[in-house]
Amino acid sequence: MGTKPGRGRPAEGKGERPRAGRAIIAVRAALGLIVALGALFLVTAALAAATPLPEPRVVQASVLYDIEGRVITKLYRQNREIARPEEIPQHLRQAVVAAEDARFFLHHGFDPVAIGRAAWRNLRTGKVVEGGSSISQQLARTLYDLPLDRTLARKAREAFLTLQLEARYDKDRILTMYLNQIYFGRGAYGAKVAAREYFGKPLASLTLAEAATLAAFIRGPELYWRDPERARGRRDWVLARMADLGMISREEARRAQSEPLRLQPPRSSRSEARYFVDWVREQLAREVPAVARHLDAGGFRIYTTLDLDLQRAAVRAAGRLDELVAPLGKQRGASQPQVALVAMDPATGGIRAMVGGRSYEESSFNRAVRGRRPPGSTFKPFLYAAVLAAGEPLTEPVACRKVSYPTGNPEQPYYEPVDYGPRPYHDAFLDIRHAVAISDNVVAVEWMNRIKPRRVAALARRMGVESPLTQQHLGLALGESPVTVLEMTRAYAALANLGHRVDPLAVLRVETGDGTVLYERRPTRERVLEPEVAWLVTDVLKSVFDPALGGTARSLGIGRPVAGKTGTTDDAHDLWFVGYTPDLVAAVWVGADLPETVRSPGGARASGGSTAGRVWQSFMVEALAGTPARDWPRPAGLIRAATCTLAGPLVSPRFEWREEWFLAGRAPEPDCLAVLERLGPGAWPGAAVPLLPGPAQGPTPSPLSPPDGQPVLVPPAAGSQRPRRATPSPSSPC
Repeated sequence: MGTKPGRGRPAEGKGERPRAGRAIIAVRAALGLIVALGALFLVTAALAAATPLPEPRVVQASVLYDIEGRVITKLYRQNREIARPEEIPQHLRQAVVAAEDARFFLHHGFDPVAIGRAAWRNLRTGKVVEGGSSISQQLARTLYDLPLDRTLARKAREAFLTLQLEARYDKDRILTMYLNQIYFGRGAYGAKVAAREYFGKPLASLTLAEAATLAAFIRGPELYWRDPERARGRRDWVLARMADLGMISREEARRAQSEPLRLQPPRSSRSEARYFVDWVREQLAREVPAVARHLDAGGFRIYTTLDLDLQRAAVRAAGRLDELVAPLGKQRGASQPQVALVAMDPATGGIRAMVGGRSYEESSFNRAVRGRRPPGSTFKPFLYAAVLAAGEPLTEPVACRKVSYPTGNPEQPYYEPVDYGPRPYHDAFLDIRHAVAISDNVVAVEWMNRIKPRRVAALARRMGVESPLTQQHLGLALGESPVTVLEMTRAYAALANLGHRVDPLAVLRVETGDGTVLYERRPTRERVLEPEVAWLVTDVLKSVFDPALGGTARSLGIGRPVAGKTGTTDDAHDLWFVGYTPDLVAAVWVGADLPETVRSPGGARASGGSTAGRVWQSFMVEALAGTPARDWPRPAGLIRAATCTLAGPLVSPRFEWREEWFLAGRAPEPDCLAVLERLGPGAWPGAAVPLLPGPAQGPTPSPLSPPDGQPVLVPPAAGSQRPRRATPSPSSPC
């Protein structure tokens, strides 16, 4: 009697049948899914082949306009020349395939191996670190200017266009189209333009190493060319990858890797204000990323705050650098020393001119925006703004002499400030106006000790300095914390505006080609300083230009009311000048990228006044030509007062009566004894106080009261902007 199949098996084998059945079902399901996907792919491919390819989207140049509506430059993708297939060397084709799509000739538009590998890496890292796009997919995306978002609709359109390209063209044609379409950085679209831009030669003349370099740039077109070391590393990886794929021998790869990376400097462009244009790109990337992504193809109209006339004046002024300083050779390929300039409309914050370096072709690094350097004495106006805001009078005398301040640092227990120049101390009494005029360091540090760095740093931040500032060290008074030229321009604008801070403004409006407004920004103003305090600081900074006070900018006048400050750091590494009128603020920095002593053509150490000040003066004279001169209106909360102060050498000081401006209600009592009381004992080493001589005729007045006929309080006179100076004593350091 026969036995049916499956009967008579051992009992312990009963559990194997369900497991085997589930495995068979899973395999069948997987095969069914693969068959279904394959069928879908074939149907989609057939449909794509039968559907005509749409015309590629025509890219349009975006145009940047200045404040007067003049064209600054055009931003475009059309800097492209189509290369014929025979012009493209084989090693460039191979390098691009090795770098971007090693299985390009084996798939039909989509590489499942690359997609799976990328998915696995992204899954392991928890973020997108690798893409699996093929050359055909990249061509579809760039040829039809598809957005970069990851929506299903965009991916489906890219996939369909990829299949259409694969159905219509062979692989060599697709690769040729890709090499003519892709962006290589520095405005170069297509390999033909890129070969000329980077190597100055025809496409067909590229060496293996140069071809690998271009292939390397595709992954980060605006990244690698700016970083030669990173670019070389990427190039060498491409060459190694070509050897791994059998495209070249190991020896060929080694020889090419041993070649130095030599890139031509960026070619001269028709555009003006290239540092400013780069900054506009950065502003748009932050404010309107959707516009920034398509800036070179979207046909946008971008209206900026730049004034081409002022920009050209700034370039001419910066061009004077060679006659003002001795050359320092080159650092990282850029001539030294360098220069940066920013000019701003204080009423709106609009940037009217920007120079980020001597030559954009030599160095695209924008020193005006990104270069942080110690500002030296140009930081002192923030200190004295805090001093005056605290109610201290301009006439308060401070002894300029050797003094030590404890630091709390065992390695350097004391800080002893000294003055610039051959005399470390003036050994004299200086009030605020005189101390600022001659840029006295010792007096500034003493005021910082009284007001405290934290308070001054907070005010500087409110006025527009965003870089980190020390809040523990008295050296902040002398500008030891690095800042940018743009920050200093913004902060001084708060003084020019009599206390209103304005934000730097580059882009006013962005429109489409048909005039639709996509983005608009209006000026912003915020009160950060009382107008009376800002006016007093400005009036003091006018003294910097006063020859009678020995002002450090006495030779830098521009024929109109102006305020400003020089700055020279230790060893003349950084030279500054920041100055302003009611209509324009400009800051200038001169120095080497890697700090080095800057010298005049004769060999002496340069100063802020002799270098940055001369550049500033040249710019301002030209920039303000034709603009009516005007002074700052005096706020109502100020009074003129005749008061007693102490002046002259510490060994033989003297009382002086003179008029000065004060905050209403803050004028010191007209009492010389009060000055002595505020100074306290030991203010000077054992000197008698000579009396102020009386008038030539009539009774001799008391030295402790104002001379006969001189009012104690003088109401503001119409049209009067400056106090009357007392005649300095012959021994005065000012």
